[in-house]
Amino acid sequence: MEEILKQILNELKEIRVDINELKQGQNRLEVGKDKLQRNLVDSLGLYTDKIVDHIDDKTEVLNKRND
Repeated sequence: MEEILKQILNELKEIRVDINELKQGQNRLEVGKDKLQRNLVDSLGLYTDKIVDHIDDKTEVLNKRND
């Protein structure tokens, strides 16, 4: 009986370790997701700025042709 209880206790300890590792992994995933979101927003902002600049340049060229 005592041996069975020791085995159960060891299994519970292993499960606790597994749960802690899962929690740590989840935290790393959440941090990575947040970084990815920030990078995506920053990149889209820069890309949008480049598009606006390009359109402004082309519009200016067209306006000069019509003058």
